[in-house]
Formats: sequence, C-alpha cells, structure tokens
Amino acid sequence: MGRTPSAHGEADLAIELAQWLRSLRRQAGLTYQQMAHTTQAGFAPATLWRAARGTTVPRWPVVEAFATACGGDLGQARRMWVAATEQRRSLRSASPGIRGEPVLRPEFIHTPAQLLQAMRAMQVEAGGLSLRELEDRATSHGVTLLPHSTVGAVLRGERMPAKRLLIHFVEACGVSRAPTGAWEDAWDRADAYRQWATGNSRSDHRGAPGARESHHQHVRAA
Repeated sequence: MGRTPSAHGEADLAIELAQWLRSLRRQAGLTYQQMAHTTQAGFAPATLWRAARGTTVPRWPVVEAFATACGGDLGQARRMWVAATEQRRSLRSASPGIRGEPVLRPEFIHTPAQLLQAMRAMQVEAGGLSLRELEDRATSHGVTLLPHSTVGAVLRGERMPAKRLLIHFVEACGVSRAPTGAWEDAWDRADAYRQWATGNSRSDHRGAPGARESHHQHVRAA
C-alpha cells in the first residue's frame, strides 16, 4: 500500500533528499567550504549545510550545485527534489494552517498591514524561504542586503521595512511579476498612511481629557 500524504510523509521526503545529499558529500570526501569553492553559483557553505539538514526542502539551484560539486546524478537529484516539493505544495493546499494567502498586488496596497501581508505571502509562495535563505540570496561579496534579524523583525510586524529592503525582499523571493516601481509606490502609500495614523494618534492623545490642562501647566511651569 502506498503512503497516505501527511505531514510525516512530507518530512520523510525532505529527510530522504537530505540523507542522499549527505551521502554524496561523504563519498566525495569534501567539506562544505570546499564545496562552496567549486559551485559556480557561489553558494555559501552555510547554505549547502542547511540543504542537507532535512528540515525543509531547499531550492533547486542549491540542490543542483550540491550534487554537481559531489559528482552526483543530477537526474536523481531533480526527481527527489520535485517529489519533495510537490508533496509540500499538496500539504499546503490541503491544510488551512499551511496554505498561504495569494500575494496582494502592489497597486492594491495602501497600509503597512497590507504591505506586511504581501511580504509574508511572497515568502510562502517562494517555497517558505527561511530568513537565512533570504539573507543568502541577497548576499554579495560577504555583504547582505537582507540581514536575517532585520527581516525577521519586519515579518513579525515589529517594524516597517525600509523601501530598499522591501525591493531586495521582492527580488529575493522572485515570485512577483510587478515592476520595482510599483512596489516603491506601494511602500510610499503605506508609509504615508503610517505617518497619517501616527499624527492622528498624537492628536487624539493631546485632545484626551486632562491632556490640554497638563499641557498648559507644563507651559506655565516652563
């Protein structure tokens, strides 16, 4: 009997791929540092190491680079990766807790909350990229444009992203077909709304009972 698709089954496929990758590395006798030097895509050792952990399904370019560096069969690598990826997608569509909402188009974004919703949806649509994977995608010559700590704070809703960080995030996810200018406009609208909301909040606070009296007392004291 075949296995019924389940969260455990999805994990098994990811683990099977990771185990195969680890076996390739052992047979090749290479360190992750040595592998990183041989990959044409220039993946960091940490990226290759995470691909062989089995906690998630890595992106295909990473699997391809890993297998190539170790002399593995690219056909087998592709088949295993496709199977793991398709199972993840089927689980996401079957479970409300995993399924992501569609990415909100930038022209419909007017508030920071809508911008955050779009960023979270992009992360899911890109395959559930981890913060480290996003950081690696935006790293050049040892400098990253998407620090994982900053991006994490943004995705948790603790802060609004800087405009350039948003653009680098969109590019790293690679799922939006909207031009960069459309996302810059979306950020401008969300930031304008944030400033308007902040101004109204301060105005409401000044107009609260006792606030005006306190203000005049402070002026007289000064």
